[in-house]
Amino acid sequence: MRIGLIACVLLVTSFPAAAQGSGELWEITMAIPGMPAGMIPAQRVCQGDDPSRAATQDPSKKDCKVTGSKKTATGTFVTLSCPDGSTMTIDQQFNAARTEFKSTMTSKGSRQGDMTINTTGRKVGACDAVAERKARDEKTDSIKKQAEAGMVAGAAAQKQANEVYIKNCTAAVDNMSYFGLGQYGQCYKKTDKNCVSQMDSANKLQPEVAKVCNARVVDFCKRLQTQEGFVKAKGDENAAKMCGVSAASIKAAQCPKAAQGGSLAFVGAYCPVEAKPIAMEHCGGRDYTSKLGGKYGAFCTNYLANADFERPPGAAPARPAAAGTAGTTQEAPAQKGSATDQVKEGVSKGLDKIKGLFGR
Repeated sequence: MRIGLIACVLLVTSFPAAAQGSGELWEITMAIPGMPAGMIPAQRVCQGDDPSRAATQDPSKKDCKVTGSKKTATGTFVTLSCPDGSTMTIDQQFNAARTEFKSTMTSKGSRQGDMTINTTGRKVGACDAVAERKARDEKTDSIKKQAEAGMVAGAAAQKQANEVYIKNCTAAVDNMSYFGLGQYGQCYKKTDKNCVSQMDSANKLQPEVAKVCNARVVDFCKRLQTQEGFVKAKGDENAAKMCGVSAASIKAAQCPKAAQGGSLAFVGAYCPVEAKPIAMEHCGGRDYTSKLGGKYGAFCTNYLANADFERPPGAAPARPAAAGTAGTTQEAPAQKGSATDQVKEGVSKGLDKIKGLFGR
């Protein structure tokens, strides 16, 4: 990486140490051919190390070996060879007073490609090389620990998010609400560019979630195409489209089965052809009394709630059922005695009132 090479330049542009712990503070400016001038800001570096040892301090060059080192009165030349087959050379030249230098670092054969970095430096003061190195190492360790802690926290947050997503996908099948399937439902059986890219990314970044939620989408669509699942989903056309079918095709497949199997509530809610003869016989004038119960109570309630179904003779105009009740079995409250008992009770009350008129 370029950052690694730049760090290496800062390390290897080193100068002979004086007394233990002493060093020279240099302001170093770098330029890379092809990059705008001034893009890399000048940095102040405390130097006091041997260039041959410093050259291998960069983590990306830790396995490299110094294969050549030549010193003169005004310069240093260092060559490194690395296990990946790359080589790096540093040619550093000072002025006579050793207060300024120019350096060229050339890297060849690395995975990042060949690169040349030109460096200039000027001495700006003295520094404690040992203390500077210690502070730098401590700062590096601190950054490393923060990065590791961030990765742990990020992994925990991702795990929690995955668990929530999986829970939502599972609940979507239980409640037959396709919204909970998220992007896995939205892109089910779709081959457009956006969905293909979205699913490829999800499969790579969240393989556990993708495995579970993709399976739940299949479960949802299978259940939707049953009488029980279709009723649970309230015949949702959007859910059917997500599964690559239509509400009409599901009803066409299930209505004959429901009529044959005696699923009167389903027939009354979704099957006008199969329901019509039954409604004509049992639901005439029952727009209110159908709620009292009986074999055809739920059937008539569901049938009469459909404004587009043909009305039986004597039936009142359709009144929409309460939200969420269409297609579900309606339970009627228990009747208080038989019809004969109710008539007798009414006659008895009438006689009592007549007697009261005569004071008897």
